Amino acid sequence: MMQAYAFFGNQHVLGCVEDRLAEAGFMRTDAAEAAAWVITYCTSMTELEDLYFGDDGLLGKLAADALVVDLSPVTPNFAAEMNAITTVSGHAMVTAPLVVHDKVAIDALARENLSCFCFGEDGAAKRAQPLLDALFSSAEEAGSAGAAQLSRMAITIQDSAEIVSAVECLALFKSAKASMSIADAGGAEPEACAPEVEFMLEAVSQKRFNGTYTIEMMMAELSSVMMAADDYELILPQVESAFHLLELLAVIGGASKSPAALSLVFGSDHDGDAYGLDWSRADALYAEAADGPDADQGCAGYDDEDDYLDGMFGASSGFSAN
Repeated sequence: MMQAYAFFGNQHVLGCVEDRLAEAGFMRTDAAEAAAWVITYCTSMTELEDLYFGDDGLLGKLAADALVVDLSPVTPNFAAEMNAITTVSGHAMVTAPLVVHDKVAIDALARENLSCFCFGEDGAAKRAQPLLDALFSSAEEAGSAGAAQLSRMAITIQDSAEIVSAVECLALFKSAKASMSIADAGGAEPEACAPEVEFMLEAVSQKRFNGTYTIEMMMAELSSVMMAADDYELILPQVESAFHLLELLAVIGGASKSPAALSLVFGSDHDGDAYGLDWSRADALYAEAADGPDADQGCAGYDDEDDYLDGMFGASSGFSAN
């Protein structure tokens, strides 16, 4: 029996999962009020909040027995609040932030490469199992909406460290070999000691800079980690540096590329040109920040990290538009 679902948010993600949902017996509708299942995924918490709770928000449109499943990366506090408000409004909600295993695979959002941590009150997670089975290779129940996001964040933090370390290893080896004699350089290549590093080295060697998991999506995950850390009055230097490296690639036109494209940040202008990157965008952005009236403040002139994230990443759709 076909079951109607509606998807709201990032259309790129919808395009990656629509066929397998249809194969699993789910039929898409554009009308939230006609859907038994409502799936959401946004790369900005502001966008997600507006989607649910805005003047024309989803909560005012849902059928009484609709089950809401959110795949977005958000902070634990936001996930708990969103779940509470949705539940009080009389709707069942499952928080199921997606986890991408090989982030540089061409089809990174394939079912076998995805899993999730999920939470839903009063058996909602069990009700959502058919949908979760269609989307993910595995779904592990967490003790709360916040716990699901924290578990996802643990993977985000570790994977981002491995991805950046792989890019930096490649940059070091490339620079060293360029300055060494042929005899000294030999055929030396960096060796992977972690799974994500191995995935990255292979992707870069094959020049696989496009994939279904994008820089924009990775920025969304890291942004939520940074904002969660700020909620708890923590500073996470490694996460922040990884985010700013991703941000640079997004600014020069790489928001829709795979994380493997980070290696191009360390390459020549010619390398970037070949893959549609425009370094003049970065020149203009950072020159404006450096010359502005608040140039002596942190985060390129923003008063604090929250304002910085709101200003730079809250408008992430601008990064997506080429």
